[in-house]
Amino acid sequence: MKKLLFILLFISITAFTQNLHVSAINNFNISKKTDAANSLILSSILVLTPTLIIENGNSHFGLSKEFSAGKFPYGRAEFDYTYIFRKERKNVLHLSYNLDIPLNGSFKHPSIIMISPGAGYYTDFIHKGYFIQAAIGIWATTGFMEGLSIHPNLKVRKIFVKNNYPGVIELSLGVGFGFYTH
Repeated sequence: MKKLLFILLFISITAFTQNLHVSAINNFNISKKTDAANSLILSSILVLTPTLIIENGNSHFGLSKEFSAGKFPYGRAEFDYTYIFRKERKNVLHLSYNLDIPLNGSFKHPSIIMISPGAGYYTDFIHKGYFIQAAIGIWATTGFMEGLSIHPNLKVRKIFVKNNYPGVIELSLGVGFGFYTH
């Protein structure tokens, strides 16, 4: 039952983010045609983020979907679901707060390189814990609507699991979507 619930949650989040793109196309501004085309190409390549999970000396492959919302310079809340290809504990949720620090430019530019330290809550629905993470990526406007951004990034997480269970390291390379205003 839990698996079905979280698969439905994953599908609904995916549908929600795709629905945002469809509804935003109606408000498309032709002057931002290049940004929109680049965003569509990049998001179609990495709609799901490949993730490497290293746990207790074993490596597993997973696919993640990330959605976040924030306001600069106060930071960003992030929801991340990962499906891991292994026999048990296939579903993982991450809820985190991230502080985005621009390395170049300002929000007047269509894309900004940022580093993002963060921390949050982890659960695989059997084990619970917390994590610290660091990411480097680009926040780029989608060209569809104000504040809707695409976020290609490289992310590293160190997860500390409760009850003396070995920690976990996650590496992911992919694309997230978010609302980010300034």
